[in-house]
Amino acid sequence: MGVVYEAVSEHGVDGVTMRLIGEAAGISTGTINYHFKNKYNLLIAALEAAYELPEDWEVYKGSPFSQLQRLAMGYVLREPRDRFWRFWINYTAHGTRDDEMRRHQNDRYERQLKFWGSLLQDGIEAGEVDPDINPDSAANELLLIAQGLVVRQLQLPTQVTRDEARAILSERFELLSAKKSRRAATSR
Repeated sequence: MGVVYEAVSEHGVDGVTMRLIGEAAGISTGTINYHFKNKYNLLIAALEAAYELPEDWEVYKGSPFSQLQRLAMGYVLREPRDRFWRFWINYTAHGTRDDEMRRHQNDRYERQLKFWGSLLQDGIEAGEVDPDINPDSAANELLLIAQGLVVRQLQLPTQVTRDEARAILSERFELLSAKKSRRAATSR
């Protein structure tokens, strides 16, 4: 999938061919076609693979709020020239002209939104997240903020932009934290 990310990030969705990917990966186009049937299926598989849980996921087991923080920070705070980010933005842009890709990306977003919402709900139940929040609304806001921060870093890949992204996400998580609601209750 790394070859797909790199090829799309460099050539765009329209500029990528199965032949180009096969040559870069050192495999035949027949093998790629056998497994994926067409370029769209390959691109969809690449997008899905990018959303797999991180390898260190188990480290955060038992803390849904920490798991969500890990996902959001890992999603937003990639390197400025990260090939997945560039793949994602090309996929997104192409989806404005291709109904199938747009539908798939919207389905992907809804699954991610549901997962983040369930982590917030689990965080509420574990006493880690402010019980007064609506987990679905908070997940939606968080995901929209995360995607906006990715786009901004693609537009302006500087350390200042990265630091701003980290600060914005950290502030959002502080607002969601149950500790915040406990501090407010004790100060009354």
